[in-house]
Amino acid sequence: MNSVYERALFEIGPNGKFQRRFDIIYNLVFASLWAMAYNNIILALVIIPHTCEIPQIDRSNNNSFWMSKFIPTTNDSSGKLVYSSCLIYTTSNNTNITKGCDEYSYNQTWYSSTVPSSNNWVCDEEIKVASIFAYSKIGEVLGSIFFGWFGDIYGRRLTFIVSLGLLIIGRIISIVTSHSFILFIIGCVIAWFPSWSAVQCATVISMEISAPERRSLTATYRAIAYSTGMFIMPFLYWGLRDWKPFMIITTVTQLPFLFYSCKIIESPRWLLNKNKKEMCVKELQKIARINNTTLEKETEREILNSTTLNENQVLGPLSLFSSRNLVMNTVLQLYIWFSVSLSYMVLLLSSGDKEDGNPFLEFAWQSIVEVPATFLGAWLANHIGRRYTGAASYLLSAAIWMIIFFRELDNNGWVQNWWLGTTLIIVNRFSVTVSYYIIYLLNMELYPTSLRQSGMAIGNLFSSAACAIAPYLMYTGRRFDSRIPGMVLTITSFFGMLAALFLPETLNVKLPETITDVREIGKNRNYISLKLKSLKMER
Repeated sequence: MNSVYERALFEIGPNGKFQRRFDIIYNLVFASLWAMAYNNIILALVIIPHTCEIPQIDRSNNNSFWMSKFIPTTNDSSGKLVYSSCLIYTTSNNTNITKGCDEYSYNQTWYSSTVPSSNNWVCDEEIKVASIFAYSKIGEVLGSIFFGWFGDIYGRRLTFIVSLGLLIIGRIISIVTSHSFILFIIGCVIAWFPSWSAVQCATVISMEISAPERRSLTATYRAIAYSTGMFIMPFLYWGLRDWKPFMIITTVTQLPFLFYSCKIIESPRWLLNKNKKEMCVKELQKIARINNTTLEKETEREILNSTTLNENQVLGPLSLFSSRNLVMNTVLQLYIWFSVSLSYMVLLLSSGDKEDGNPFLEFAWQSIVEVPATFLGAWLANHIGRRYTGAASYLLSAAIWMIIFFRELDNNGWVQNWWLGTTLIIVNRFSVTVSYYIIYLLNMELYPTSLRQSGMAIGNLFSSAACAIAPYLMYTGRRFDSRIPGMVLTITSFFGMLAALFLPETLNVKLPETITDVREIGKNRNYISLKLKSLKMER
C-alpha cells in the first residue's frame, strides 16, 4: 500500500455494505430527487405560445377567422410565416396599423400556467425570463467559488447541509413572491447559489471511501439518478399543469435529507488530510462496523501518529496553476466544462417550449436518453479511456450542431419535419451526456484530495457561466436569426474535441493526494498515441 489511508481503506473494505448503502441513499435516491428540486424552475419558466387577446369575441367560434381579422402575420426568426405573438390590428378591417398587446391569450393545451404566463413576461418583457436564468447562473458562479473553498476548508458534510438548506429556502422565496420580479430573482439566485455542491459532496465522499475501480460506478450511479429525476419531472408538471404545486411538490422532497443530514458521514480522507486524525479513525470505524470488518490497531496507531503535510492548504486553488503541466490540465478542463454546459443548457431550455408536439414528452425523452448514454460513457471510459471517449462524443455533438445549423437554411421540405428535429436533438443530448460524464470523472481524478472540492467548484464556475449565456443565445436565435445557436455551438463543440485530446488519460490512476501527484499525471503525455496504459503514481 502506498499510504496508511489506502491500507486502512483496504482493511475496512472499500466495496462493502456501507459503500453500497451510501450510494443507494445519496447517489441514487437523493440525486434523483435533488435533480427535480434544482431544475424545476426550468419548466416553470417556459414561455407558452401566445397571441394578443381578441377583444369581445368568442374565439371558440371560427377561431382562425377571427385570428386573421385581428392578428397580423409575420415571419419568425427562421423565415416561417406565423401569427404575430405580440401585435394586434387596431381595428378589425385589416388595416396595416398595429399595436402591442393590451392583454394576452395563452395556449393552454399543455400548460395551465407558468411563471411568465402568470406575470405576462412575454414579448417586450420576455427578456426578464432570460435575465432570471442569467442572474441565477451568475449567483451559481459566485457560489461555486465560495462553496469550493468552503468544502475544502470546512468539510463535505457541512457543505452538504448548507447547500441543501439554501436550495429549499430559495425555492420557497420564489414560490411565495412570484408577483415580484426582483424578489423572484432573489429566490432563484439563493437556490442556485450553492450550485451542485450538495450532490457533489455526496459523490466526493463516496469516491473517497471507495476503491479506485469503484469510482466510475459511483459517477454512473449519480448520472443515472440525475437523468431519472429529470425524466420524472415533466410528467409531474403534465399531471399538475400549474407551476406552483409543481414547484412545491418537487422542493419538499429535499426536507427529509435536510432533517437527517446529521447522519451523513464526513470523508475520512478529507479528515486525515486536514490533520483531524481522531475523527478520521472514528469515521473509518463506522464504515468497518457496517462492513463487518476491523480496522487494525497498528493501522489506527499509524493514522494517529501520522504527519500530514498539507501543501495545498497554504497555496489554495492557485496551486492548480503552479506549473506548466497543471496549467494546461486545468485550462483544458475548464474549457470543456464551459462548452459542454453551453450545449447542454441550450438543449435543456429548448426541450420544454416545444410548439409542434408534446413538450413534456420531448423533455422526458431527452432526459431518459441520458441513462443509456451514461452506461455507454462508463463502458467506453473503462475500455478505451476517458480522453478518447470525450473526444468522440464531442465530435458527434459538433456534427449534429452543424446539421442543425444547415437545417435552418431551408424553411421547406423534409428537413423541417418534426421527427428529424426531434431525432437530432435526442442524439445530441445523448452525445452531450457522454461528454458531461467524462469531464465529471476527469475532474474527480485530476485534482488532489485537499483541492478536489475547489477544483470541481472552479469547473462549476465555468459551467455556470456557460449556462448564464445559454438563455441569451436562445433569445438571439428566437428574435434575430435562428441559425446563430447552431453556428456557435458547432464551433465550441469542435474545440471541445481538441481539448479532450490534449488531456492526460486517468484510466486506472489512483486518486492523487498531493499537488506533486497531480504534476506527475500526464507529464509525459503522447497526444497521438492510442495506448491506454495510464501513468501510475509513485510515492
